[in-house]
Amino acid sequence: MHKQNSRYFRRIEQSTIMLLLLFFIGSCKKGDKLPNAAPDTKISFESINLSGENRLNSTVNLSWFGTDIDGHILHYEIKINEGDWVSTTTQDSTFLFEISPNEDSTDIDFYVRAVDNDLLADPTPAYLKVPLKNSPPEVSFDDESLPIDTTNLVITFRYTTSDPDGNNTLQKAFIRANSGSWKEISLGERLISIMPKNTTAVGQGVAELYYGLENSPSLELDGFINDGDNIIQLKVSDIANSESKIDSASVIYVKPQTSDLLVISGNNTNNELKYKTLVNANYSNADYINYAGNGGLNQPRFWDPSFNLLALRYDKVFFHTDEGNFSNPLTGADGTLLDFAAPSIQTLIDNDKKVLVSTAFATGVDLSIIGGVLSIDSLTSSKGQAFFTNDSFATSPILGYPDLQPSNFLLATDPIYPALDAEILYTAQLTPSGGWTGPRTIAIQRKNQNDQVSLVLFTVPFHLLNKNVVNQNQVLSKILNEAFNW
Repeated sequence: MHKQNSRYFRRIEQSTIMLLLLFFIGSCKKGDKLPNAAPDTKISFESINLSGENRLNSTVNLSWFGTDIDGHILHYEIKINEGDWVSTTTQDSTFLFEISPNEDSTDIDFYVRAVDNDLLADPTPAYLKVPLKNSPPEVSFDDESLPIDTTNLVITFRYTTSDPDGNNTLQKAFIRANSGSWKEISLGERLISIMPKNTTAVGQGVAELYYGLENSPSLELDGFINDGDNIIQLKVSDIANSESKIDSASVIYVKPQTSDLLVISGNNTNNELKYKTLVNANYSNADYINYAGNGGLNQPRFWDPSFNLLALRYDKVFFHTDEGNFSNPLTGADGTLLDFAAPSIQTLIDNDKKVLVSTAFATGVDLSIIGGVLSIDSLTSSKGQAFFTNDSFATSPILGYPDLQPSNFLLATDPIYPALDAEILYTAQLTPSGGWTGPRTIAIQRKNQNDQVSLVLFTVPFHLLNKNVVNQNQVLSKILNEAFNW
């Protein structure tokens, strides 16, 4: 009986609706349009029930959709808090909501309404309360860019920053040396070098900070230790003044400057010792670095700015190296030590420094990088080899430079055709073999516009010209103490 009553009342209800619809249609004149129905809008999330640490960070993805029973959706309009309605044709977007400074959480009122093809907007926009929390930013050293545990004067590094709320919410970056004061640094500069302001004074003092490839400091740091261990630290803050955890670099010992002469070795330990003996016998003091040591890991990660900043503090720089290739510890680029150093050598000369180079060249070497810097026009393209025997001499047309001889028979000597701006310093009595023809010049010098010697190059390794040690020492002394004494 109950089921029969239900069916009976449903039939009455349906009949009533039909009568009302017929009445409505009949009351309209022929050709009249039905009133436009407003669209309806929904947000994919009905609510976000999160609180405390579970709140969302300020970067939130939201999506929405609309329906219109008598037309189609033309676009949508979005409003955030009490802001203006903004039109969009998309149905989803990633929003970076702002959290007011000094607040660690907030609620965002998000509204969206559909607009139909008759420009009628949903009178009851969809609404969502978005609970947000500010996430602290992050900062970290690029450890691969840092020098290993010891460096001469300069610490150069890169660093990275991020913020879960969006990197554009980062506001400030800070640095300090050891227990010194925090100093604000530019967030736009991610390559930084630090060097003691007084490079010869040891102990705790002031360091200068350089951005990128700049040769002028941008600010000073206290607490830096020259001739001691240093820990460099970084932190960043965001627009809500939330600070990152402090990141600390590994301890780096900084060697001070003790001389006006810097000696750079690209040779093995045995040959490096020979050059140290020569320099110590003919110059009062020198600072030494072996870039070939530790499998080449002692090289600067960044020749510019690291080596430039270092070398420019010296009046004289002596490079001695062989023809071997090295790989840069950071970039993996391959080349000779002089390939890497060539731009720095040019910078030194441009800044009125004096440079002595002793090297050798591999067969078929490409001189495109170093040729112009070292005043080399070219090598011979002849077949065969040139021998420098131990009963032959290298002689100089310049007064005061004694003859030199190798104590051993030197195969595959590397004489050069000098560039036009070079002067011949030594020519060798070479023995051709296998049809070899070519130049005899094994050393040149170049003067600046004031007629002062700024560059000396030996293309036969200087330590091999040791049959007459007295003459060898006299030549080195004359270069370092006379030719470079301006």
